[in-house]
Amino acid sequence: MLLTSILTLDTNEIIKNMNKRKLVFASGVANAFEWYDYALFGYFAPIIGAKFFPGSSPSSSLLHAFLVFAIGYLMRPIGGVFFGVLGDRFGRKTALSTSIFCMSLPTALIGILPTYDNIGVIATILMILLRMLQGLSMGGVLTGSIAFAIEHTGKVHRGFTGSIPMSSICLGILFGSVISQLIQNLLSAQQFNDWGWRIPFLVGIFILFAGLYIKKYTSETPSFQSIKEDGGILKSPLKKVISVYWIDMLISIFINSTGSVIFYLQATYLMSFLRINRGFTDDQVSNLANYCYIIMAIVTLCSGYLSDVIGRKKIFVINLLVIILVIPFLMNVIETGEFCFIIISQIVLSILAACYIGPEPALQAEFYPTNIRNTALSLSYNTATSIFGGTTPLILEYLVQKTGTITSSIYYVIACAISSLIALCFYKDRSRG
Repeated sequence: MLLTSILTLDTNEIIKNMNKRKLVFASGVANAFEWYDYALFGYFAPIIGAKFFPGSSPSSSLLHAFLVFAIGYLMRPIGGVFFGVLGDRFGRKTALSTSIFCMSLPTALIGILPTYDNIGVIATILMILLRMLQGLSMGGVLTGSIAFAIEHTGKVHRGFTGSIPMSSICLGILFGSVISQLIQNLLSAQQFNDWGWRIPFLVGIFILFAGLYIKKYTSETPSFQSIKEDGGILKSPLKKVISVYWIDMLISIFINSTGSVIFYLQATYLMSFLRINRGFTDDQVSNLANYCYIIMAIVTLCSGYLSDVIGRKKIFVINLLVIILVIPFLMNVIETGEFCFIIISQIVLSILAACYIGPEPALQAEFYPTNIRNTALSLSYNTATSIFGGTTPLILEYLVQKTGTITSSIYYVIACAISSLIALCFYKDRSRG
């Protein structure tokens, strides 16, 4: 009888753990597809700039494309508030699946949108509106998947579990890069420029299936179910976040700033910079991006796991000091234009970005209690990403055009790193809490 009870308990525990892994995996897959959709705009910035923002030069068109890229990010806090409140009022599952549905429509429409040559300035306006809709959706999906994943696991593994959605960002962008490269290889340059670039956007419609799976086959998080049963759901979680947790939000925003800048410097801006200013071919840029995303996906998981072992604050302090020390060297290497050295610099930047974003979700989630977590997490993370990450390509392109050198980006990156170090001085490590 005792043996039967023990075996039953063990079996139930195994099934419970398997279900947790399935739920975390589902949130990661959904997030990967979402980022596949969203990152295509940055990857095709030169083509989108030429098709929808015609200017006197490729650099001018690219600057306009990056401006719209930034506008999409500026919409993220609004989407973050909406989906965050939705998650704290009606459940993480509802918020995550809804945000996924909302991403599929604008992505598909970008794939069929007439260009400036066809309908004039209306094409430009519609592209901006669709990018804004994408930004609203993205305001909920990443932080929704983070809350969904972390609340389905225990305190001991929050760092590693939280790193899974961040790693899936890299895999989603990698998928976009691979699909785009495959289409480029199958089509002629003229075909790709005329209509082939639209195909990856149309493929993104399949994200609908990820949303349907989460809606139909996953359960709500135990943490949310608990506060729901105890009557702990707030009518206005946003009001409490702003009135009680605004200091924690400021700290988390500035901690997040450097990770956002490094990630978008490496993953978005430099890829376009190398193609336009350093003569890299599309194949060279795509291959380099693919290798970097693979490295980032792996290192992100490792750094998230490591933060569970030694604490998150130590990871951030060490990484920030390394960034301050090596970023001048890396940017000067890229300035030289030497192919091999540029590749090494990109790999190092990938590792630095991954070490930062890996433990970041757990650190952000540990700032806030369950009944406001989705709202606070969405607002703080998306505000930081909008202010620092989404504007990075625009700011760096402006600096490069004004100074004529990529080394001008050094000062911006170091300033963000110093602000993050200052914010960490006010952060109490909750890794063990």
